[in-house]
Amino acid sequence: MQRVFLCLQKLSEDTPVFFALSNLPFSRNLGEPCYAKAAHQYPVRSNIPKAAQQNSPQGNKLRGDFDFLLIHQNNGFTVCEVKAFGDNVNELKMSEQQINDNIRKKLTESVSQLDKADRVLSDMVSDIAPGLHITKTIAFPNLTSEQIKKAINGNEELARKLSQCLGVTDPTNIMDLILCADLLSDPKTPWNISSDLLEKLKGWWQRCVAGSGPDPLMTSDLYKKLVARLGGPAATVTVPCTSAPRMSIKTLGQAVSYTGECYGAQGEGFAQITLYPEQVKLINGEQPRVFLSGPPGTGKTVVLQLIAASWLRSGKDVQVMNSWKKSRAASCMMHLLLQKAVGKQTEAATQWGELHLVTQDLNSEEDVDKAVDVFTKAAKDGSLYVIADEAGPDNWDKDKDYFEQFCDKLRSKFPRLHLWAASCFHGSELISDEGWSEFALRRSLRCPPVVVREVIKTREIATDKTVIEYDDRGFQNHTDGPKIQHVYHKGHSGAVRDCLRCGQEVASFLCSLKRGDIEGAVPTATSPSSSGSSTPPPTPPILLNKDMLVLYPGEVNTKFDFVKGLAQCGIPVKVTTNDDDINDLATAHSDVVWVANEDDVRSLERKVVVCLQEEDISPCLHGISRCTSQLVIVSP
Repeated sequence: MQRVFLCLQKLSEDTPVFFALSNLPFSRNLGEPCYAKAAHQYPVRSNIPKAAQQNSPQGNKLRGDFDFLLIHQNNGFTVCEVKAFGDNVNELKMSEQQINDNIRKKLTESVSQLDKADRVLSDMVSDIAPGLHITKTIAFPNLTSEQIKKAINGNEELARKLSQCLGVTDPTNIMDLILCADLLSDPKTPWNISSDLLEKLKGWWQRCVAGSGPDPLMTSDLYKKLVARLGGPAATVTVPCTSAPRMSIKTLGQAVSYTGECYGAQGEGFAQITLYPEQVKLINGEQPRVFLSGPPGTGKTVVLQLIAASWLRSGKDVQVMNSWKKSRAASCMMHLLLQKAVGKQTEAATQWGELHLVTQDLNSEEDVDKAVDVFTKAAKDGSLYVIADEAGPDNWDKDKDYFEQFCDKLRSKFPRLHLWAASCFHGSELISDEGWSEFALRRSLRCPPVVVREVIKTREIATDKTVIEYDDRGFQNHTDGPKIQHVYHKGHSGAVRDCLRCGQEVASFLCSLKRGDIEGAVPTATSPSSSGSSTPPPTPPILLNKDMLVLYPGEVNTKFDFVKGLAQCGIPVKVTTNDDDINDLATAHSDVVWVANEDDVRSLERKVVVCLQEEDISPCLHGISRCTSQLVIVSP
């Protein structure tokens, strides 16, 4: 299903508009309570919900669903039945005869299901679109065209049924209309759809859907009515489950918000993430001095936070070090999160240690000596516990690596030094003493796959190799993530940062995400009632302004026309101009959309990140990788 979906999604970028639904039950209705007010405005066939009742004779006829239902603005409906057969024939050691028999069985089932879908769909829209054309097709993602053709050959009855169902006069044309493995992406990389494969998909679309020409009954108004009736946010899809109801996702804004909840959280939120075994082992290993490296989003900050919390719980004072300008936000956020952890301690707990935030830039040897003096005064009984996220400056000139000098001097002064630091860069002699351990975290923890695929294109990973590449995650992802939104500056005047039109276009998209709760919707209950009766599934939290971030690869300015474009469209926007602004941004205190230099937000994360790119500046690692859900790229 995912492969078919991703291929249709890619195809939609190069064909006239169509709306796609998957797994839509025949018996669905527009009865979800929280959208009752909104649904009242939509054109609804009143007899459909009644006919769909499970216990009625008509309801029995309506049992089933559309695997894929496409509503095309010119060509009407396309119904696709997806069959999974073929993925394990080798494991089952099936003979060629058994394979052919199973393919024939699946084709026969498909004909029956498609004919039923045709009747049900015609009835569903008979009051607003009687006689609207319905194209029928079958998808076999795990079988080649030769395998299917071989099974059909010699079986005239099956060929006749398929021809009649798919609407072809010549049985030799049946294979032109079936979506098989030859026309779909590789199951190992379903998102990777090459230009050659896309051309094949376009050929299939022309033969199967567009070849007969536009349906004269289709109009722009009818298209909207069909989408509202069959795919509106009030449509109800129920899934039996023994545990609590799953999240109910109805709009792009909700999908963006929920994806962000799965991969990361800000402020007082808690990410729904699980550490990898190597991270758990590292935290429990009681190593005194550790340097963490690895690409963004691999959990370096999470590990530092957890090890610092364990020190605090054991009564140790912890110093959170801010070693240079670009670690301001990371240090501030780390200090805030640890403060909250300390604040939640109970009276029964062991007395926690004290937490301190130490800002000491390391831009010279004199700065190094000052920092050593500051931490010497903070030491107790010869012991010192220090956390340094985004350690730096990230200057790997061995003669001027001031953070390394700081570590070496502190280590020589305090044999019982506990210092854990992290940076995404590798390849330095930062930890030269045998008393240090270096660990590379390489599996993505915080970014959805669609964002990771963009991160690996950045100069630091793809060209300079100053940041190591990601390893395979090894676990199922929550979701691939919302599709990247591209805004192109082409045809506009000036630079991207000075483009009012680009700012307005981005603002329009951000506003559409925030409207994800739909006007007229009523909040849904999230827990069972005391009587034990079921309640609708919970809906995701709506997106807030502080869930969004605009990043620029240079110094930011309130005079940018792009910023003015955001403000003119109602986006509450602020530009970071000093350390106080960085602190506000890091702690997610103000509910505004911050505009910042992408280098100043290392280790932070937001559900929606807008990256501005200029002609002469390549995409930056630290900007794109801040995104936990919806990435927007504005480029020349």
